[in-house]
Amino acid sequence: MSLMVMKTSICTLLISLLGLAAFAQQDQNQTDVDALYQAIQKMPSYKKLLKGDASYQRLYEEVKEKVKNADEKVTFKQLSRLIYPINDNHLGFYRTPDSTLKSAYISLPINIDSLRKQLAQKDKNELEGIYYMGDYDFGLYTTDQQHYNMVLLKNGILMSEITKTPYGGYNCVQYGGKNVPYQLIKNVRLVNGVLIGTPFVKSKEKRFSILAKSAENFEYKALDDGAGYMRLSNFNADNANIKKSEEFFKTIDGHLAAKYLIVDLRNNSGGGYKTSQKFINLLKKYKGKIFILQNAQTVSNAEQVIIALKDQKNVTTLGEQSKGMITFGSNYGKTMLLPSGRFTFYPTDMNGIDKELAYESKGINPDVLLDPYKGDWIEQTLEYIKKTP
Repeated sequence: MSLMVMKTSICTLLISLLGLAAFAQQDQNQTDVDALYQAIQKMPSYKKLLKGDASYQRLYEEVKEKVKNADEKVTFKQLSRLIYPINDNHLGFYRTPDSTLKSAYISLPINIDSLRKQLAQKDKNELEGIYYMGDYDFGLYTTDQQHYNMVLLKNGILMSEITKTPYGGYNCVQYGGKNVPYQLIKNVRLVNGVLIGTPFVKSKEKRFSILAKSAENFEYKALDDGAGYMRLSNFNADNANIKKSEEFFKTIDGHLAAKYLIVDLRNNSGGGYKTSQKFINLLKKYKGKIFILQNAQTVSNAEQVIIALKDQKNVTTLGEQSKGMITFGSNYGKTMLLPSGRFTFYPTDMNGIDKELAYESKGINPDVLLDPYKGDWIEQTLEYIKKTP
């Protein structure tokens, strides 16, 4: 075989191999799209909110077209678009953890000094602005009326891409996590200077809205001025937490005699009625005045507890807007690995009710707003109680 023929054969082989690789990439991308689309259609939230919606079918077809020759990062962003329209914030989607993966950082060609000056003028209640995480500062700016970028102001590295939703919140694709270079964060909103769902905040001042961590999920103690304080930090429905909740419940059932009762649901990450229902029943029978503390980390079943109690005449809610992650949820917590193995989807399987859906992505507003920087929220609540007739 001549040298020229050999070179031609090698080139032909390389072209063929590249073509096969491209075909394999295209095939796994589209297989992932189909698997995610089928999984979404099985969920109660899809059936309640989007079943029969022709625009969602068109979105699926558009996503499938756009991933044909896309790399992994673009494919993840396109797959996320299938989750965006569903007003169900218990959903999860992320790059399957892999210790061999490298960070997905991208530097954007922006004038950092100019951007910093522009964002420094933004109002504290505007989504755009300068944010902080640890010793670093970040700039969140709009690219059009529906989309925003979050960049590290040290070097212009893209940290997040944020998209407005039609139901009052934002969806965020966040980059750079260790072993998980990109993940979808549902229902990102700015609440009292915190971009909830992310580690970014607009102020480095000490915040009193966050409840300090404790070794125990349940606590009761007497306060001054005839008030009692009950902290309910977790309604997780696993056997261990249910047992702890029952043991605690026995110590307070029939013994709540204070004229005023502060019920602290801050940072309660939710759970199930197997844990929370007895507290709902107890508080509905309580004869004194109840003051419920809530914050942006009050989530899921904790929000359901607030909905169950807030319309009682003897209940006042205080704090800040809750998370807005209430409806649907998951009984079993099962995740689904898409066929390529690159992406993990966390579906929901619970039916949602209209009363709760009204708060999804919006959160529950308190009757009384508390200042996150002024001082301890229990003390602020006691000050409010003193002014209550």
